[in-house]
Amino acid sequence: MKTSTDKRREIRLTALALAAAALASSAAAQQAPAPAPAAAGAGTEPAAVVTVTGFRASLDSALNAKKNSDGILDVIKAEDIAKFPDANLAESLQRVPGVSLARGEGGEGRQITVRGLNAGFTRVRINGIEGMSMTGASDINGNSNRGRGFDFSVFASELFNSLEVRKTSEAAVEEGSLGATVDLRTGRPFDFKGRTISFGVQESWNSVSRKTQPRLTGLVSDRWDTRFGKVGALISAAHSKRRAVEEGYEAVDLYPASFDGGFCSPAGVAPQVPGNDAVKGVDAANCGFGVPRTSNPAEYAEVMGKTDNFGGTVAAPLAGSGAFAPRIPRYRRSQTDYERTGITSSFQWRPAPGTDINLDLMYGKFSNTRYDNYIGAISFGRSLAAANGKPQTSILEAEFDDKGSWTYGRFNGVDVRTEGLMDVYETKFRQNVLSASHRITDTLKVDFLHGMSNTNLDNPMRATVMFDAPNVNGFSFDFRDNRNVPTLNYGIDVADPNSFTFARTEPNGTWHGQFFGRYLQSDNKLKTTAVNLAWEASDRLTLRTGLSARKNAYGLYEVGNGSDGGLALPTGVGMGDISRQIAGFGRGLGGTGVPASWAAVDLDKLLAVHNIECHCAEVPGSLFNTATPGVTRITEDIDAVYGMLDFNYDLWGIGWRGNAGVRGVDTKSTSMTLQTIGGQLQPITVVKKYRDWLPALNLTAQLPKDVFLRFSAGKTLARPEYGDLRPTASVNHQFQTVTVGNARLDPIRARTYDLQAEWYYDKNAMISLGFFRKEIKSFIQNVQQREVYSALGLPDELLTEGGCSITGGLPACGVLPDTTVVVNRKFNTPGGPLNGLEFNLQAPFNFLPGIGKNFGLLANYTRVKSKINYIVRPDNLTTEANEFIGDTADFTGLSPRAHNITLYYDDPKFSARVSAAHRSSYIQAVLGDINGHDYTRVNGMTNIDFSLSYNVTPNLRLSIEGQNLTDEALRYGRDSVRNDTLLYVHSGRSFVLGANYKF
Repeated sequence: MKTSTDKRREIRLTALALAAAALASSAAAQQAPAPAPAAAGAGTEPAAVVTVTGFRASLDSALNAKKNSDGILDVIKAEDIAKFPDANLAESLQRVPGVSLARGEGGEGRQITVRGLNAGFTRVRINGIEGMSMTGASDINGNSNRGRGFDFSVFASELFNSLEVRKTSEAAVEEGSLGATVDLRTGRPFDFKGRTISFGVQESWNSVSRKTQPRLTGLVSDRWDTRFGKVGALISAAHSKRRAVEEGYEAVDLYPASFDGGFCSPAGVAPQVPGNDAVKGVDAANCGFGVPRTSNPAEYAEVMGKTDNFGGTVAAPLAGSGAFAPRIPRYRRSQTDYERTGITSSFQWRPAPGTDINLDLMYGKFSNTRYDNYIGAISFGRSLAAANGKPQTSILEAEFDDKGSWTYGRFNGVDVRTEGLMDVYETKFRQNVLSASHRITDTLKVDFLHGMSNTNLDNPMRATVMFDAPNVNGFSFDFRDNRNVPTLNYGIDVADPNSFTFARTEPNGTWHGQFFGRYLQSDNKLKTTAVNLAWEASDRLTLRTGLSARKNAYGLYEVGNGSDGGLALPTGVGMGDISRQIAGFGRGLGGTGVPASWAAVDLDKLLAVHNIECHCAEVPGSLFNTATPGVTRITEDIDAVYGMLDFNYDLWGIGWRGNAGVRGVDTKSTSMTLQTIGGQLQPITVVKKYRDWLPALNLTAQLPKDVFLRFSAGKTLARPEYGDLRPTASVNHQFQTVTVGNARLDPIRARTYDLQAEWYYDKNAMISLGFFRKEIKSFIQNVQQREVYSALGLPDELLTEGGCSITGGLPACGVLPDTTVVVNRKFNTPGGPLNGLEFNLQAPFNFLPGIGKNFGLLANYTRVKSKINYIVRPDNLTTEANEFIGDTADFTGLSPRAHNITLYYDDPKFSARVSAAHRSSYIQAVLGDINGHDYTRVNGMTNIDFSLSYNVTPNLRLSIEGQNLTDEALRYGRDSVRNDTLLYVHSGRSFVLGANYKF
């Protein structure tokens, strides 16, 4: 049932829409001068004809837009029809000063950081309204994007003809960004002089996947003069397939030796680990049935006695916690088959001068099937109670480096696993935007915008199947020769499928098939309605005001299940019948101990034997037939009003222009989740309201000799990630952790300041230097702390979910009301300042003779320094964030240094460029946990690309492009002192050969 507030809101929006429609309907009777350029943030575009051909022309057009802006703006224009400078929008964005890439699977640019602020702080608008896009990801990268960050990999770059990065706030521009507002614009028919048709074909090849795949693009546009006015229509489409293969090593996590009960102690050493347990077969001589105590006393003492200095800042949180071992040291091959389809259409009508009506439609589909195969050891991350893990493993040899990293270890009683995962997910994006502008009089103009974008991530299958070889003797990991790609000696022939069984072992010797699965669906709907009014009070003053109403709705449905029993292989079916070989692994990876091949799960063959993905109760062990779904719904109602003054004066021989205004925003966030308590699904709803007044000033002084001095100041905010607002609580009995959501989080608020000087020293040339500062008042961080479960205020019924029982004594249910658990929560923590310098150069070599004039240079450099107060070690049992021990470090995702350089040549026939983009190391995650790690860092990267094109005729263009020419690897390191390797993967070099014909 709708509330009275909802009804009033609908009435307001309906009135706004009717008013705009009435104005548009009277357009034919109006005779007004040609329209002025639309205000920043308005929903319409000026009626200028855009003719951009070639790389140099696109640079010139973008530079003019930057020069004429009031705030600090960077622009990228299409080089030609359906030809953006790079195959991926994010790849183009990294050329913008202060913009760096976060790369996903296969090395493709996925998300961006702007001035050190990660993707969650950047708003992306498509054709004037905010859009969201989500995709899946590997386990180590979070499974799927459940936040506000925009995934640029969903869209083909050929669908867009301009991209703007607005780094300063403005009263007329939607709030929600601390980093930047990125505006993407698809093509419209009035962008072209007349009928335009263009088709393109490309073929791509990668050095790791060794597969060629197609990419097709097309655009048809026309415009007509009719008795009803000027009309135009455009449709464009792009379709591509790509196989990305990523290979390398990962540790999954790093745990101290004492975690999960510790390693098997030598015979006769006290305290005995594990303690006697007749059910598990543990006694003074054995750590389990058939697992004797073989640990070397000296090596065991050294491993268990190690302590960590916790980044050199505070004492070890757990004295004697022991050396840090990879939780699951393993090699990984990930193969992802992408299929990307995008369609845009645009219809324009100009019934009379001064009136424009636009309808922009967009559809995108990004389909993926990812196959992950792993070969590794799993005992280091499992307890005795849950899975007969680490306490059954004996330490034979151990070596450490001078920083405390465990570089070599040899063990007995290790469970070796070959694991296969198939992840099928599809992202669909739909958007429709209706915009109109009408000049009521010579001095009064109104524009209207109404649109909706809808993103759906459907993940119908994420199935993981394991083949195990339990209690293997002689397993070892060795980082001594290569800290990134260790030598893993498994102690068995991993290429022989009969070395494994589709099972896990239990104390009584029984064996059961083991697998896990998940189904996930997420929807994001963003609806915007806005009306803006502009009154030209004089040639020098324009008053602007506007109203907008937005409704953001985020929904998540997730269900997962697994089975440890009931799936013995039928008679006559062996391990060779449900497996395949991984061969040719490690080409170009750099490690010396990688296996030539290994027996891997073949999920298609297994499904033919046991259809664990039937989602039915008829098949024993089928996924989801007993699982309880998780359901979350978060809505945000955002109403805004703004007033702004545009000014343009000449004083003291200097031209002064800019704008000043204030934006008022009311936000109502409603977070609902269905939580299973006592076997029953119960809704939990939390409502959060807040109001913000956000002033903004943008001032530009045009000095002699084409020198521009810009100053901007304002207040802004970034709302919490949707995933953090879920009012849920969950218990992990194996790891004895509790995760609690926080739907009452406040937004991150900041004051921002910018000062930039630009000198347009030559035709189409510019050099600039700028300083920016962001005073961030609060931050949102995950904090881990130890608490007794009963002190959390959560119902004891949560402890019985998933088949557990408080009194039943099931060994997998390790959390009781009096158990001390590790609690994960999000808090609003103190923020801190962020300061930066930004240098940018666009330098055509106009001074050179002859063909030298066709050369040019693009270069930029950004230096950012931030001081955010993180919680790095909870040291008490309270929930007050300000009582924790803190540390000062950079923002997550912030590279202190980033630079880009492009050398290009461009003439009417031939164009060539080579680019290098670098970002320094950055913090991926602030762990702040009790296991002895402070941060996870991502190593710095430099990506080198090139592009060549030749116009065979005025209509036919041939091109070749290359990306990641040095095959740069992606590395995550754990802890700032030890810098243990958490992940090291590479994805190869890519080359694209293409042809485009237009007429």
